[in-house]
Amino acid sequence: MIRLLSLLLICNLHLLGGGFWTLTGLTKANIYVANKIAYLNPQTIVKAKETMLEVLEKNAIKTQEQDSPTLMLELEDIENDESHYVYIKLALGEEVQTFRKTKDQTFAITYMGTDFIDVDASDLDAAVLESLNSLLLDFIEQFEDDKN
Repeated sequence: MIRLLSLLLICNLHLLGGGFWTLTGLTKANIYVANKIAYLNPQTIVKAKETMLEVLEKNAIKTQEQDSPTLMLELEDIENDESHYVYIKLALGEEVQTFRKTKDQTFAITYMGTDFIDVDASDLDAAVLESLNSLLLDFIEQFEDDKN
């Protein structure tokens, strides 16, 4: 019974736009891209960074500030002849203080969104950028929800 109630709670949170992540009070973030895809055009990484900066700045999140949380884009692939299976992760990591007795400072992932795509080699760059746009849209939606 507890499992069923837990499952219903999780489904409800997901359907209502809630989640386990929090972006409350986010005012600044730096970006970092970890590319583990050998055949990705370097210009795609440049475009991804530009897109991330534009989205953050458009939503009044300052960038290139010292001691800021880091919004990381990680790209990994598994090649199979002409197809690429790409795992894309957008995550926000930051220093946080725990609610333990000692109030420890620790590094935590406070937001994460992922995507897994199957794409032909010829469409790899466009598909990665399209997936990034979708993940950034979800990120900003969560950011807006947490502002209210």
